Amino acid sequence: MARDDILSKIKTAEAEARTAVQRVLEEKDKKIAAATTEAVNLVKSAETDAQDYYDKSVAKAEGEVKTKKQTIIQSGEKNVNSLSGSASAKLDKAVEYLMKEFMGCCMLRPVKMSRVVVAGSRT
Repeated sequence: MARDDILSKIKTAEAEARTAVQRVLEEKDKKIAAATTEAVNLVKSAETDAQDYYDKSVAKAEGEVKTKKQTIIQSGEKNVNSLSGSASAKLDKAVEYLMKEFMGCCMLRPVKMSRVVVAGSRT
């Protein structure tokens, strides 16, 4: 082979190598871009799933709190009604007792009044 043939083949091989390297670099960039896009989509999907889970969890907790609150309120109302009825009954008994004590005290033991004091100025 002649020297020119060898140089020509070397130049051709170098050109083919540059083309192959360029093609591989372009393919690498495409794969990186595709992987980046996929990663962004996965992150968005995960964020959406996390937000949905959060919303459902908060709604469930709010429902449970509301139910518990209603239970506590109803229990409190029952206690208040019970205490109110009991207090009314006891109030009636207390008034009756006081009336007996007061009336019994004054009726059974008459008090003798020896003096009458009039308060006020003498004019």
